[in-house]
Amino acid sequence: MNSAKEIIQMLNTDDYILQKEAIESAPNFKEPEVVDSLIDLFIKTKNKMIEEHITDALKQIGGSYTVEKLLRLLNHEEARVRVFAFEVLCKIGNDNIQAIIKEAENPDKNVRKFIVDILGALKNREAVNVLINRLSDDDVNVVQGAVEALGNIGDVEALKKVIEFLPSAHLWVQWTIIESIKKVNSKELISDVLKLPWEIEDIIFDSIFDMVKENGELENIEDAINLYTKLSTQLRVKIMETIYSIYLRSDKQKIEKILSDIRFFDEIKAILMYGNDNQKFEILKYLGSIEDKDFISFIKSKVFDETVILNTIKLYYISDTFGKRGLIRAFKYFNRSKLVEYIKEIFKSDDDILKINGLKIIRYNNIKEAADVLPEMIKEGNLLPEVLKTVIELDLKELFDRIYEEYFKVKIDDTKLLMLECMVQLKPDDPRVVTLIKDELANELLSDSHILKLLQLIQKIGNKEPFRAQLEYLVNHPNMEISIEAQDLLGS
Repeated sequence: MNSAKEIIQMLNTDDYILQKEAIESAPNFKEPEVVDSLIDLFIKTKNKMIEEHITDALKQIGGSYTVEKLLRLLNHEEARVRVFAFEVLCKIGNDNIQAIIKEAENPDKNVRKFIVDILGALKNREAVNVLINRLSDDDVNVVQGAVEALGNIGDVEALKKVIEFLPSAHLWVQWTIIESIKKVNSKELISDVLKLPWEIEDIIFDSIFDMVKENGELENIEDAINLYTKLSTQLRVKIMETIYSIYLRSDKQKIEKILSDIRFFDEIKAILMYGNDNQKFEILKYLGSIEDKDFISFIKSKVFDETVILNTIKLYYISDTFGKRGLIRAFKYFNRSKLVEYIKEIFKSDDDILKINGLKIIRYNNIKEAADVLPEMIKEGNLLPEVLKTVIELDLKELFDRIYEEYFKVKIDDTKLLMLECMVQLKPDDPRVVTLIKDELANELLSDSHILKLLQLIQKIGNKEPFRAQLEYLVNHPNMEISIEAQDLLGS
């Protein structure tokens, strides 16, 4: 094809092959009449393939004229035509950005929405001012699109102006503002959000705190704490959660210094001393969920004096079972003497969840003084895994005989295996352990996984000779993993 005229003639035929050939050649001819013919054919055709070819061709042709023509289609009566114009403009709009910017004042709100979305896709900084103006648009969809566009462009100064709209914006727009700030990942913008007057629906707080947890830095800690004093207990907990999240990925000592200098924990301590029971419960429940040992130690030194510990214990005693479950994990902040004194009270309950948390506290604080509650708990099947874990971690060899006695009363193979593992950990070379493992291996009905676990226990026993005959037999086991494990044990 040697001319635009020939292209246009082929486009005007009803022959799909000729039309397709002309469309593919069209990018070589950027004359306005070629653009017009392509657009006219798109509007007339019902062929999806032709539509796709024309869309691709116009993206290649581009140009100021094409932009102006497509802008006129954004209010076309057919949705497919509007979408077509939008898609191409998102690709070529920078060829005539001023023409697009002018349409931001279009009286049709749907066109304005298209325009702000196009400007967001183009990421052209020339559009910043017009997008800021659209933050006051009468249509919430246009406002939301303008916010998203500014987030795509990533202009920090523009987003500072966006933040000013956060307290009064529609909830949908509020979420978009937060997402736009997250894209830029600026500690300065995060600080601006935290310093707002916060006349915002509570539902947006989750998004804001998630943003700070994900993107906040050490410099945002002080802003978060200043906000803390203005909030309800529930939101204070969210602030603490946010600080904890930053603590885990930052310089811990620097954050501890900030928290100490601004007396952050004095306010928490005051709530735990003088607040109402609901306030105390929410704070203690959250503090109990913290797992980082450094942060636990820091909080313990700043908050949990004798008075706070006694208040926590009082609250525990007057709470129902559900409340006790929420409070029990805060016992890890007690000093050792108080913990030893009160930890046994937990095991007087009939609630297994409380007991499991009590066992975790015993392990965490290595409280061997509370070990006398364990023998009776060995009989409690639901708790046995946690009890055995506690026995192992505290190396309570004195409970070996009790576990050995209970072993013969158990009918469930997996439970017996747990008990056997515990005995191996406590006294690996005890003849009784050797005998039990040999007896277990003699059971021809054992599953392969059970056999493998027994072999792993043998690995922990110093003298492998008593197992030689059984290991030699297992070398020929059809399960290759068992065979290899048996060979390794024979060679060790």
